[in-house]
Amino acid sequence: MISRIASFHNYQSVSNDIMRQNVKVQDNQEQMATGKRVITSGDDPVSSIYIQNFRQQDEQIDQFIDSITLARNRQTREEIAIDESEQIMDGAKRKVMAMINGSLSVEDRTAHRQDLQGMFDNFMDLVNTKDESGNFLFSGTQTSTQPFYRDSQGNVRYAGDSYFRTAQVAPAVEVPTSDPGDKLFMEIDNPFGDYQPEYDLEDGSLLLMAKAENTNDADTSNYSVSFDVNANGDTTYSLMQDGTEVSAGLYDPQNGVEWNTLKMTFEGEMKPGDTINLERQDSFNIFDSFKKGAALSYADIDDASATAELHQVTEQFAAAFKHLNKARSEVGTRLTTLDRQESMHKDFKLVLNRSLGTMEDLDYTQAAIDMNEDMLALQASQQAFAKTKDLSLFNYI
Repeated sequence: MISRIASFHNYQSVSNDIMRQNVKVQDNQEQMATGKRVITSGDDPVSSIYIQNFRQQDEQIDQFIDSITLARNRQTREEIAIDESEQIMDGAKRKVMAMINGSLSVEDRTAHRQDLQGMFDNFMDLVNTKDESGNFLFSGTQTSTQPFYRDSQGNVRYAGDSYFRTAQVAPAVEVPTSDPGDKLFMEIDNPFGDYQPEYDLEDGSLLLMAKAENTNDADTSNYSVSFDVNANGDTTYSLMQDGTEVSAGLYDPQNGVEWNTLKMTFEGEMKPGDTINLERQDSFNIFDSFKKGAALSYADIDDASATAELHQVTEQFAAAFKHLNKARSEVGTRLTTLDRQESMHKDFKLVLNRSLGTMEDLDYTQAAIDMNEDMLALQASQQAFAKTKDLSLFNYI
């Protein structure tokens, strides 16, 4: 009975040894086939943890790179749209300047007005531009809403919001991928300061307001300044605040007109009786400039007030050009940021892959040696098993 139990355990021990050696050989073959040293966590528990972390970081980098690509496409499309808008602003300014020419015929002004209207139509197409995904570029976060439309009176309205769309391109870095249209096209700094002039000039007057600034932001009053000539031939002024005269005296071209926190400067030759009305307005929108320029083209060539307001429109188009140029520069800065982040991600990805390879990749020379040793051990176990299973006391009786 004792001999039979010993034979069974001996048989089982050799059989288990063969199975272990066979598993080692299979592992060697799988490593050789995949080129990986660590296939399961059991191959190297410590290394497998690092490998998993490296792979997670690598996947996150791929996501950031995809986000950068999408953001770059949007910003490139926006840059093109803004650049084309700049060219329209420059062309519109030139058209309005041509309307100021006193030698133009009615037909000439009509032609310029038609050209200006064509520019406006092109501009409306640009401000409603879509990206490659079919989303409106300038509607803020309301990407499915057309940002600009004309109402029944021909005024342009904004239907988007004032928020920037952003893309996360690194763990702690977000980059705007678009600009809201209201800030880009409807909130442009007034080139005349804090007030918008409205002219009531005498025939032959060349008076223009250069600047009107008020350091008191709480002052929302409307002002008007009128000019005259006294008995001595000196030019005088009268400043009205909401219909009440608050200042009067001799006009000094060097210092302009000053009262409390309000300061105004003028240029051009004035005529007695010239009046400029001032309404508080810190900014203007491009669409109103187009509309006003077209409307003024119907005025008589000799209308001094209309001519002065055409000068005002040219200054607005010039300010819009500068505003858009600045916005395009900001887009260029964002594109540079995206390029820099992408380069950093790709460099880090190379470092990760190198570290991952150190942890995971197979040393084929060592693997071949290990496989030969394991195969020799398997063969030895198989031969020992073959001899052991044939052992019996009956062979010696």
